[in-house]
Amino acid sequence: MGKAKTASKNNPLGREKAKDILFNGQKVKPVKFLSMGRNFMAVQYEGGQLAFDAKGDPVPWSKIGV
Repeated sequence: MGKAKTASKNNPLGREKAKDILFNGQKVKPVKFLSMGRNFMAVQYEGGQLAFDAKGDPVPWSKIGV
């Protein structure tokens, strides 16, 4: 006799929808930032622009409190 069928772990109906992450009231996503010896995950607005802090540096993804 064979094994009983079990529900698939990869059932797309059982997955939770990704949550929107907001920064300064706008949707953002993480992007890889590479520049002259700097390499980290940065914040990018939905329109494609990087988010910058008061000093003009890109905001690291770890600083937005996700």
